[in-house]
Amino acid sequence: MAFSTRSLATGAALLMVLGLGPQILAPPRSIAERGVRLALIRLNGLLSRRDLSIVDEFVHAADTLLIGANPGERARGLAEIEAYYEQLFAQAEAFSFAWREVDVAVRGDVAWIHAEGQLICKTDSGEERRPYRLAGVLEPHGGDWKWRLFQGSQTTETAS
Repeated sequence: MAFSTRSLATGAALLMVLGLGPQILAPPRSIAERGVRLALIRLNGLLSRRDLSIVDEFVHAADTLLIGANPGERARGLAEIEAYYEQLFAQAEAFSFAWREVDVAVRGDVAWIHAEGQLICKTDSGEERRPYRLAGVLEPHGGDWKWRLFQGSQTTETAS
């Protein structure tokens, strides 16, 4: 059965009009999920190195939101997110995460992630681990998945 270029173009246009285009044009789910997990790994590496380029891991939009675990840890937009990390990196403690469970879901060009693990706080005198939970929403930008929402919380469960 042969299809004309016109019928293929019409079919593609109908998919776009009906809202099915993003799902069809999106990368395969396993590749997208791997990309989201890599975004989590990149964020952790930049955090542990106190690298201010961590700000580039967030979507460059006024409504991008970072909510930390402590009261008052809220930043909206890149300028506030950058100021948040400048303040965090000026502290004596260096931070990183150790995740024991990471769940990722992707639908088209939106992904969400939930991770359970530990916040690692390192100082010259040693290391402290605290239970930590993360929920986030990511979008693909420039070939990488970027954070649109990052929400962290320190949980009351005992660290394992």
